[in-house]
Amino acid sequence: MKFVHSKWMFLGLQVMDVLTTLAAFHAGAFEVNPLVARLTHEFGAVRGLIWSKVIAMLIVLPVRRLVWVANLFYAGVVLWNICILLSLTVQHH
Repeated sequence: MKFVHSKWMFLGLQVMDVLTTLAAFHAGAFEVNPLVARLTHEFGAVRGLIWSKVIAMLIVLPVRRLVWVANLFYAGVVLWNICILLSLTVQHH
């Protein structure tokens, strides 16, 4: 259970979110989070995603009790990104 509360897990999930989101963009997906969509529109995909991660870290990391909730949320986001990638891959073949 300590792993779920880990700030290292949070950082790892942020990296995985960026990588899976970029892969999904490459496969033809689009961003559904309005804030992240705006950031990627304004700054480009990579820089927009990095800015969204900076914002997430500024919100979550100072409050230890938020880390486990954020980890569960971002684990779901990464899993969703993987599902979208798989779906788009199947559609293209």
